[in-house]
Amino acid sequence: MISYSQFKNKPILFAHRGMNSFAPENSLEAFQLCLDNNIPAIELDVHLIKSGEIVVIHDHNTKRLTNKDFLIENLTLSEIKELDIGINFQDNYKKTSIPTLEEVFNLCQNNILYDIEIKSNKFNNKELAKKLWLLIRKHNLEFNCIVTSFNPIAIKDFEKISNHSLLEGAIYSNDKTVPLLLRKGLGAHFFNCNILKPNITLINEKDIKTWREKNYQILPWCVDDKDTALNLINNKVMGIISNVPEILIETNVFNK
Repeated sequence: MISYSQFKNKPILFAHRGMNSFAPENSLEAFQLCLDNNIPAIELDVHLIKSGEIVVIHDHNTKRLTNKDFLIENLTLSEIKELDIGINFQDNYKKTSIPTLEEVFNLCQNNILYDIEIKSNKFNNKELAKKLWLLIRKHNLEFNCIVTSFNPIAIKDFEKISNHSLLEGAIYSNDKTVPLLLRKGLGAHFFNCNILKPNITLINEKDIKTWREKNYQILPWCVDDKDTALNLINNKVMGIISNVPEILIETNVFNK
């Protein structure tokens, strides 16, 4: 059993979509490997689907992972469970299904920390926000979760539902799908976010210092080498999100 409070003065290592080098990304198998290898935290992506469940997958479209071209939000759970996200992975992961968030919570429980990234391009995310908050509370994970998104409006909807009970974050991005006014983390200033999640390629030490002076927690992604990780930690970031947590967990700073 762990919680974010235990890491107040210690950097947190997040596995980006689970241990995705060894199992299909955002799969139960990838998250189980995090538990098995003592990775303290996972980053995962969630969508609200047609039949009302919250599922864990990064893309809005299923083609990259399954070779079948569907919009994830237009599918029912039974349709989603017929898809195979292991089809392009190693043979022993064939017939790996897209999990629901509840399945992930049932697997990992409070033995891990979660960065739940809302994937939504919508202006109204109240249904998703309500169902996400109810799931977090149902599994008693209020102290194990942060909620982040490229879409600060989704964060605002979640804030209203949860009454600011969790840490929320705005993702720092130059992605053209994000309105210009809200790129580079600017959404945080409009929607009371307390975490900035920048892509590592878009920031420098000056940025980190400026944000820390403004009392933001900083959680960069994707950090995949030890030197960069150590430099960020020396600059007092909250943690790092990595595709190779199995390498970075060996870094002394994560073992203190």
